[in-house]
Amino acid sequence: MRRDDDIVIGDKVDLIGERSRIYKTMVEDVIESVLFLVGVPRISGIPMQLHVNDEVTMVFYRESGRYVATMKVAGFEKKGDSRYVLLLLASKPQQDQRRDSYRLSIRMKAQVCEYIEDIEKELIEYWDIEHKVVLETVSSRDISVTGIALLTKREYISGDKYLLRLFFNEPRASRTPPFFICGKVMRVNPWRVEGMNNVGIQFFGQTKDMREYISRYVLAEQQKQIKSRRLLESN
Repeated sequence: MRRDDDIVIGDKVDLIGERSRIYKTMVEDVIESVLFLVGVPRISGIPMQLHVNDEVTMVFYRESGRYVATMKVAGFEKKGDSRYVLLLLASKPQQDQRRDSYRLSIRMKAQVCEYIEDIEKELIEYWDIEHKVVLETVSSRDISVTGIALLTKREYISGDKYLLRLFFNEPRASRTPPFFICGKVMRVNPWRVEGMNNVGIQFFGQTKDMREYISRYVLAEQQKQIKSRRLLESN
């Protein structure tokens, strides 16, 4: 009987590389449940850049939820005009049960801007920062799909709303459109550094694309951190 965490022929899967982009492809063949042949994934006709021994994250879906596995590029095949990638299972698929609540510990630059009532009804992720009143530039403590924690010396009050600009440290950052999102202060706690506060902010008004963007970022950075820990443990 097939289990939900089994990867089978015909599965439509997402592959996520270092730049957090999602490439869609399909499983064409399965060898002994550990080696998977997939079509070279593409975005707008441009193939995903892959090399032997690269690690990628595979994501697939079942009725029971979202599953995530780490794959290693084992090689390439060509059949006629079609190219395929051989992926070796590096870690068993795990159900991503906490994808909305998982908080990624990471230092990220963020700007806190004045909030304008009902601003979330617009496509705020591409707005020009020059038209906003920036109150301060701070660093995050952690981030999830639902919110972010900021470390700041400024006084905040629970219930207040702000417009946040997040900097995701992506390649070619200067070409990346500004990412804005609305946030509501949920808690303010003293931080271990004197004079600093840990401010918990909940996102609201985000579009589906914005939510998926943050989700991809959190997943990709989580995988990087896991890989770094493995390297440290092996040394």
